[in-house]
Amino acid sequence: MSWFLRAVHELHAWVFFRMIIAPNNPSFQKSKCIGVPSFWWIFATTLFALIVSYGPRESNADEYSIWDQSSFLGQNYGLSPASEFREFRDVGDLSLIGETVFFTKNLELTGSSNIDGETFIGFVAPLRLNYLASKTTQIEFGGFLGRNYGDADQLDIAEPLARLIYQPIENHYFVAGTLFQTHWIHDALRDDVLIFREGSETGLQFRSNRESFKADYWIDWRLNETAERSEQFDGAGANQIRLGSFWIDGQFFWSHTGGQMNTQGQIANSSSWLVGVSYGSAGDTRFGQVRAGANYIGSHFESRTAATTDGSGVEYWLRCSVPFDASNQVNVFAKHYEGNGLFSLLGDPLYRFDQYSQVGFDWLMRLRGGVGVEFGIVGQHVDNTFMNTYRINFVWQDRFRLTNLRHRQSLSECVDCEVVVP
Repeated sequence: MSWFLRAVHELHAWVFFRMIIAPNNPSFQKSKCIGVPSFWWIFATTLFALIVSYGPRESNADEYSIWDQSSFLGQNYGLSPASEFREFRDVGDLSLIGETVFFTKNLELTGSSNIDGETFIGFVAPLRLNYLASKTTQIEFGGFLGRNYGDADQLDIAEPLARLIYQPIENHYFVAGTLFQTHWIHDALRDDVLIFREGSETGLQFRSNRESFKADYWIDWRLNETAERSEQFDGAGANQIRLGSFWIDGQFFWSHTGGQMNTQGQIANSSSWLVGVSYGSAGDTRFGQVRAGANYIGSHFESRTAATTDGSGVEYWLRCSVPFDASNQVNVFAKHYEGNGLFSLLGDPLYRFDQYSQVGFDWLMRLRGGVGVEFGIVGQHVDNTFMNTYRINFVWQDRFRLTNLRHRQSLSECVDCEVVVP
């Protein structure tokens, strides 16, 4: 059976890349006998490859939230809508931004001694004041609160939130302090459930949200060095070039543990990267947005206390977004992965298995008042056992204008002011 699966994947790869390299080839033009666009060659071969490869093998479920209005949950490109620069805002405006995420994510990975499941239930509330210091600069101050339900009666996360946002040119942003955590980076490089374990991220960030180019670079200072503890920080970047229907992705993630003045003596460097291509509908079709792609993923790990390892893998994926109306959206997705020894220190540990296949869907309801309700489930087969991951999110974000704090001259800058001496 292995030779048959390999033949199916080679057929899919040939169709996919032939479509990209030679889009004008007559064999890929609109078929006269069945009347479907040549793009559906990709759709059909991807789906076929996923179906025939679905069997008793190690697997992984990654499921990203499709909510795109948050500074914490899901994935987006520029700023969260409440923090965007708006033409109608006057310099000096002071606003209150309220944001709350009630989350439930259950990794129901049972039946295998090689995989441990986990459940996350709780809430996160990054609340802050937003001050428009100039047409290009915003400052946010507040608190990052969170709790995992079932713990003792206290907050598990209680951190200050301080963020400076500078927009040198339109749709390009520098962020210092508390980062926007909606990174669109692959789960194999950085596990999406880290936000539920570690709370906020702090450091430096740059984001670009142009029509043809998307970027997100950041440095997250996770732990500072002490006399007994090693420092830990991450550097990462995600890039996407959009050439009409054809997209190119490049991502990297580097995690460092070390330092020179601690007694722990631990030094480790974990590097992982991704190069991917995808092809899909440039606009809406009767099936919504349809896109299929392939990714090459690599990794390198070195440490004082462990052997140096290198790994890599290739995955094929398919995604279809169906907007039923203005307030309801359903995403259907599937993927197949084959690799060898892939290891990212903060990546999803299930990508360390050599093969997997999965299929799932998300349903997002956008309600009034900035409220969203989201349901999602992923099914997969691991070690001759069927498993699943499911998620339920209730999210809300809005901004309330409080007042306008006009800039006032200090006494030292005032030339014509009358000084009253008591």
